[in-house]
Order: sequence, then structure tokens, then C-alpha cells
Amino acid sequence: MKKLIIMLTLLILIVCSSSSFVLAKDIRIGFIPMTLSNEYFITMVNAAKQEAEKLGVELLVQAGQRHGSAQEQLQIVENMITRQVDAICIVASSSEGLITALGKAQRAGVPVINLDTRVDPVAVKKAGLDPIPFIGTNNYTGAKKAGARAFELVGAKAEVAILTGISGQQNARDRRNGFYDLVEGKFKVVAEQTANWEVEQGYNVSQNILQANPSLKLIFASNDNMALGAYRAIKEAGLDNKIEVIGFDAVPAALESIKNGEMDSTVAQFPAEMGIKGVQTAVKMIEGKDVDNTMYTKTLLITKENVEEFIQYLAQFK
Repeated sequence: MKKLIIMLTLLILIVCSSSSFVLAKDIRIGFIPMTLSNEYFITMVNAAKQEAEKLGVELLVQAGQRHGSAQEQLQIVENMITRQVDAICIVASSSEGLITALGKAQRAGVPVINLDTRVDPVAVKKAGLDPIPFIGTNNYTGAKKAGARAFELVGAKAEVAILTGISGQQNARDRRNGFYDLVEGKFKVVAEQTANWEVEQGYNVSQNILQANPSLKLIFASNDNMALGAYRAIKEAGLDNKIEVIGFDAVPAALESIKNGEMDSTVAQFPAEMGIKGVQTAVKMIEGKDVDNTMYTKTLLITKENVEEFIQYLAQFK
């Protein structure tokens, strides 16, 4: 009798263990970065994949071709719903343009987690949706770090220019405003133009700014792609020893530029942390647990003094 009880107990444990394993493996999370043509989002995706593997869940990754690909993202969200994912993590390419698709996901019972670029909470509420948890950088305070670094580099009353991101995106507004609010009254902002997060646009816009502003001392680019384009324009004009460049994101190409004494600095975000927390939050929501509506990840100013250490940190997410 005792042997039978032991055998039944072992059988129950095996069945329960097996069921738990199958349940974990059955969880499918749709992961939608803004694009995979930017190292920043590749780091985020790689970290999310590592966390998904650790938790025993499946991650389905799909992205648009460019940073502003809202129409593509609408189709991708629809595709994830059709594929019956259990949750969606998305880096929104528009702060308001995806509300309809995200509402469709919620009505289908698919929790949505917003990473990096915030979907407008006012628009979410106006559309009658449940609050969408946000995991990402406080871009406003991060950009203030860039402003403080600019003041260290060129002092008061210098002429500076700002390259902004895609119009209508919350992080583009926050980075511009964080930098501008700190430097207002200290510097003369002689130019402010969008380059839509792209290297080539950063290059072309900066060429025009350089020609129109011969006394320019510094360019703050709201992401590293634009900063790299700006530095190329500066170098081609023979002004690389006269004009400083500060970026935002800390992508590998920018880190190499800083290491080589080209760009001065960048404000590091932690996209890996966003990817990891995104997967963790998705699993919690699938399990019916409460999560915070806003979860900020940190920022760090990267200069030549600490760039090597940060490069080593990123290496684990290759």
C-alpha cells in the first residue's frame, strides 16, 4: 500500500511538472521594435530573446523597415493578433497613430506593453482603452544630462544647434525639451531641425546648418544616428576640431566614435533592460498579475572616460 501511495505521488508530481512546462512553452509574446536597422533596437531584441529563453516562453519578433513606419506597425499588430499571441511588446513608431490597432489587441484579450517610445496616455484614455504600461527612458531628464555636458564643453553664450527626431513622437519632444530647457539663456540656439532619427538626414541637415552658422560650437543630436551624420558633415567641412557633437542612445557606432575621439559623448539608454522588463511584464500580465503603469529605466552620460566599460556591458547582448 505504501509503495502504491509513493508511486501515485510521483506520478502526480510528474504530471504537474509536465503541465507547468507545457504552459510556459505555450506562452507566445509578440515583440515589435520600431526597426531592426538600428543597433539600439537589436540590443533590445537580443536581451528580450535571452529573457524569453530563460523564462521558457516563445518570442515572435517583427519590425518595420524604418523608424517612422507606423503603417507597417499597424499591419504587424494585426498579424500578431491573427497569430494569437498572448501579449504584445511594442516600440511605437507613433505616439497616437497606433491607438486603433492597440485597442483591437486589448479587445482580443491581448495585453499590450509599450517600450521606449511612449504611446500618448491621453489618447489612450480618450479612446476608452485600458492604461498601457510603459517601460523606457525618462528622455527629458536624460537630455538634461546632454545639456549639462554641453555647458562643460563650450561654456556660456556659445552658438549651438539641435537635431530633433520624428515630429509627433513623445521621445523626440522630450529630448528636445530637456536639452533646450537646460541651455535656454546660457547658449544661443541658432538652428533646430528634424533629421527623423536617420544618419543620412543628420548628415544633410548638418551640412546646411554649418553653412548658415560659421560660429557654431556644438550640435546636440537627439539620437546617435543623427549625431554620426552630423559628425561626418563636420569632418568633411574640416571643422572636427572646432565643433563638438553630443548624441543620445549609445549605439555601438557612436561608442566607437567617442572612443576614437570623434563624437564627444552620448546619453546612454538601456534598451536591454527595456527588453528584459518587457518580457517579464508580459508574462506577469498574462498570469493576471498587477504591473506598474510607468517603469523608467536609467540613463548614463558616456564619454571617453567610461566608454570602454559600457562597450563591455553591451557585449553580453550580441
